[in-house]
Amino acid sequence: MCGISGGYNYLNKEINLKSTIAKIVKIQHNRGPDDSDIWESKNKQICFGHNRLSIIDLTKNASQPFVSSDGNLTITFNGEIYNFKEIKKELIDKKIIFKSNSDTEVIIESYKYWGLDFIKKLRGMFAFVIWDSFKKKLILARDPFGIKPLYYVNKNGFYFASQVKSLLTVESVSREHSNAGLASYYLWGNMQEQFTLYKDIKSIKMGTILILDENGNETNINYADIKSTILDAEPLNIKNYSDQKEYLSEILRETIEYHQVSDVPILLLLSAGIDSNLILAMMSEKEKKNSSALTVNFDFEGNDSEIPLAQKSAKLNNIEHFVGKINYHDSKELLNRFFKDMDLPSNDGFNNYIASHIAKENNSKIIISGVGGDEFFSGYPSFSRIPKINKALKFIPNSTILNNFFKKKIYKLFKKNKIKSKYSGIYEYGRDLSSCFLLMRSLFLPFEIEDLFSEKNLITGIEELNIIENLNKDVRDIKEDNLSIMYLETKYYLCSKLLRDADWASMSHSIELRTPFVDWFFFNKLIPLIKTNNKINKTTMLDCIKDKVPSEIYKRKKTGFRIPQKNYMKNFSHSEQFNETEKNWSTLSFKKYIKNNEKTN
Repeated sequence: MCGISGGYNYLNKEINLKSTIAKIVKIQHNRGPDDSDIWESKNKQICFGHNRLSIIDLTKNASQPFVSSDGNLTITFNGEIYNFKEIKKELIDKKIIFKSNSDTEVIIESYKYWGLDFIKKLRGMFAFVIWDSFKKKLILARDPFGIKPLYYVNKNGFYFASQVKSLLTVESVSREHSNAGLASYYLWGNMQEQFTLYKDIKSIKMGTILILDENGNETNINYADIKSTILDAEPLNIKNYSDQKEYLSEILRETIEYHQVSDVPILLLLSAGIDSNLILAMMSEKEKKNSSALTVNFDFEGNDSEIPLAQKSAKLNNIEHFVGKINYHDSKELLNRFFKDMDLPSNDGFNNYIASHIAKENNSKIIISGVGGDEFFSGYPSFSRIPKINKALKFIPNSTILNNFFKKKIYKLFKKNKIKSKYSGIYEYGRDLSSCFLLMRSLFLPFEIEDLFSEKNLITGIEELNIIENLNKDVRDIKEDNLSIMYLETKYYLCSKLLRDADWASMSHSIELRTPFVDWFFFNKLIPLIKTNNKINKTTMLDCIKDKVPSEIYKRKKTGFRIPQKNYMKNFSHSEQFNETEKNWSTLSFKKYIKNNEKTN
């Protein structure tokens, strides 16, 4: 796990490319404190930087940027390829010789042997860039779910990095805000992929290869698509629930086993929830001996406290377990660092930031997270509420007068009585699945943004996002409600928010965060099962491990990996502009990001 960066001066301008990349390498130090290096081509047109966090092959043989044995290919790679040993064996059988035990060399030799199609063989999380000196092409790629970030600028030359803030140090990069990026923050509480806050900086699309030629022209190849996978999957020929459960157990165990591949110990982020407990229960006894579990104590009381159940589960599964607690004084210091380290404005991520901080203090390098379980196993309230809201509104006539009444009168009434004001949009947004998803997941609805904020570029950004039409396109052709909601939750919440925030929050502490549920091979095996039985859910997961988890987990109300936002906001004496904590936290996060960004860059 690392930080990658680089530039391609295809315009042959008089610039010191190496000096620019050296600055980025310095900024991205926390992403890879074990080693760093810079490679520059002989003609000084191409420069790659790398910050290394050593996880697999801890020797210097695996140092990056990595040059192939024939000198034609150079790579800088961030991530983990969990099946690299299998691919390596396949290549060795074809008489390919390796000089390291790293997954990095497997990537470069796979590309050399199979061409771009090799990427479909990779099981893991990754963002990498290859310079092919023979074809004079720069090849950038990102994993199917976008677990690993990769940002770029193509303006007066081409630059890429693992962090948005790193690219702001490039002289030609403007700090002008993207209207769509800004609007997406107020709609969702984060930047919608592939936007960032800045007009010049974009994210490589997940599941995409971007090829840059010697004239700076871009070609995008989408090699893995979540929606197509959902549409194309065929149901399995398994009628019996017992056999379906056995199939699910097998694919869960497989992905969990692959995510244990490491040359350093692993720390499981253990809560009282189903996802992390399933991972623990399905780890082999050998893996448990080389691992430990962490539960973060946020000082929740009674049934909201995750500590008792996590402790019981750890004891039942015979794994070393500890509880990490952050006191009130420490939380203020950590919050200041959190906002300073934040790579893009977000109203999420502090939970993983704290967990990573505690993991770092305990000399860990890898944490395993259960993120993705709720999206793929109908764990969020949206899966049950959206169909119910849609069904209820079918019996109410669609009227412009009634709609205006809700958006004006009811809206003011909700604001006055401290009820979530966006729910005054239920009459307009609750009628179909896609707009109801926006109602459920949004921070502010479009009409709230128009009412509350005077910035014209926000309105322009909302028009540019064209959110309702795009949401409708997203679910078009997906017949099952649960699969439609799964796709929306995955695209807008998991990929654009949770995974993006998990990356910078963990890497700020030089911690690699792994996600066994968010695995392309697992996903491709899971969708056919869900099409066979659309009632496969969290209870099915629990049924796979019922003897290895405390029985109370079946009955426990879902709480999620929450933080006490209202308490933390007191640290900053933040004026409460809104009646809702989430909205106040979100505006605080945005202001802190802007303030720190202006101060530090």
